Amino acid sequence: MDRIGLAAALFTEGELEQATAAAHPALDEAARVDSILVVSRLNTLLDAARPYRTTAVDEIRTRAAELAAARPTTVAA
Repeated sequence: MDRIGLAAALFTEGELEQATAAAHPALDEAARVDSILVVSRLNTLLDAARPYRTTAVDEIRTRAAELAAARPTTVAA
């Protein structure tokens, strides 16, 4: 989750090259975790990447959206 947050922070700061480099391993790890908190972090990443329209960022955005959609949205009681 911290790696996803790092990638989001780098996007927010306009550091696209570093953000995309940080996002790939973060998304690899996120794919292995089934958590609402990960979904929250993925949504933060998606928001941070929204202003940028490059092939690399679009790829990250697509992958993050797919991961978020495949994760739980509610906590089982």
